Amino acid sequence: MWTQEDDDDGEAPRRVPYVDGAWGRTANPNTADGELQNLAAFGDGLARLSGSRRTAAKVVVWLILIGVGLTVVYGVLGIIKVW
Repeated sequence: MWTQEDDDDGEAPRRVPYVDGAWGRTANPNTADGELQNLAAFGDGLARLSGSRRTAAKVVVWLILIGVGLTVVYGVLGIIKVW
């Protein structure tokens, strides 16, 4: 009698590229779907980092977020001054 056996031969699973499940393929990076896939891939990579590399990546991400936040505040203040 044949039974299905687990693949326990010690081989590491083969890494496959991230494919969007909705489309079954990678999205065009110039579209919103592609940007979301890029953000997901960035987050996956950031989650795998450890030690000083993770700290450096977190500092860079926070600097980008602070820069975006300051830009929004500056823009809102500029709009308020016009009125």
